[in-house]
Amino acid sequence: MAKSIEFVFQFPPIQGVFDTGYGIVYIFGTLHEIEIEDIIAHETLHYVLQKVAGKRTSLKLDRIYNRVESD
Repeated sequence: MAKSIEFVFQFPPIQGVFDTGYGIVYIFGTLHEIEIEDIIAHETLHYVLQKVAGKRTSLKLDRIYNRVESD
């Protein structure tokens, strides 16, 4: 498990986010400031949850977001 978290911004403008499991989060493309802040907050929360409660709990975070959006 990663000891720290790192954010890498990549261009050309292809949107997407990918956490390699090594604490590196890649943010692709040209996003608005609010979207980038949301991505950083979300991926940081994944990292903290993984450190505190384990990988399975961290992965459940995405299911919470999906349930909230569909309600």
